[in-house]
Amino acid sequence: MAAIELRHLSRAFGPITAVKDLSIQVADATLLCLLGPSGSGKTTTMRMIAGLETPDRGEIRLGDRNITRLEPRDRRIGMMFQGYALYPHMSVRDNIAYPLRVRGTGRDERNRRVQEVAAMLGIEHLLDRAVAQTSGGQQQRAALARAIVQRPELYLLDEPISALDAVLRTTMRGEIKRLQRMLATTTIVVTHDQLDALSMADVIAVLKDGDLQQLGTPEEVFERPANTFVARFLGEPQMNLLHGRLEAAGDHLTVTVLDQPLEVTPAAAASLRAGGDRHVLVGIRPRAVRVHRTPAAGLMPATVYVAAPEGSRVIYEFQLGEHLFKVEADPELRLDMEDRVFLELRPETLHFFAAEDDIGRRIA
Repeated sequence: MAAIELRHLSRAFGPITAVKDLSIQVADATLLCLLGPSGSGKTTTMRMIAGLETPDRGEIRLGDRNITRLEPRDRRIGMMFQGYALYPHMSVRDNIAYPLRVRGTGRDERNRRVQEVAAMLGIEHLLDRAVAQTSGGQQQRAALARAIVQRPELYLLDEPISALDAVLRTTMRGEIKRLQRMLATTTIVVTHDQLDALSMADVIAVLKDGDLQQLGTPEEVFERPANTFVARFLGEPQMNLLHGRLEAAGDHLTVTVLDQPLEVTPAAAASLRAGGDRHVLVGIRPRAVRVHRTPAAGLMPATVYVAAPEGSRVIYEFQLGEHLFKVEADPELRLDMEDRVFLELRPETLHFFAAEDDIGRRIA
């Protein structure tokens, strides 16, 4: 199959620059997720790769080929779009076979390949059914089959599961990842859903306003976000951010948050000293906070503002000074509104970001 490389891609629509000098390199057989909110440039990037938009600047390479100016049909790319784009007057079989028929593939070979991908996706029993007689999940599989049957060098999937219900979405995340491993073909998935990206991707490219914010594995972008946008875009509930003031005493460094001094790990202290910042943003994931019922040194007093039970967990919002601070806890904690508790923010769970730049870059 083939690796793909985007070299300094840019695309503007009038005064709006949708993609700004974007460079990404993806190894062969990798699943890349382009992740970002509406207007981030992810769909424009996908359309440039597909050949549906022409970049103003830059180059797209698939394997050893420069495909920047090639027609879509010459790029050897299998595409699946958000609306599936199945032909309602055709059977599932004919929809899957359509790209092969357009290319002049013989009937016997068409039938063999359709049967093969239908078996792979568990839709053999649907082949002779009209598209209108199938469910959303079945149509999603049929659209995937139509992309797979072409045996392309690259798959492009645009919001492939956004129209499905929550249960089916979870199933299909695993199904898409399993298929990509089985086919060993480079795949790019466009999504606004961080759970899609975290659960399916080998590599995530986080985009905002046409700029690449971070490129890394799911673990890297979640555990070491490059800036405050990435930190809060990935993770549900969002990361808490509080202003902090660094205080040094010899080799020892603390950060004071809401009048409470907190320890800083030696590794973080080295980066913070090198950065030279005195005022920082301190980030902590809701799941990393420990809740205590009795006071102790180093704990921060808080009051329960609201509780949102979600079955296997409860999301609490605590009044912490003038801030609302989210914590993910086990249902066994059983707190009521207005209960007073004490929060433990452990040094090894703290993230530090610049407080005085435009992007809130990561310091430690």
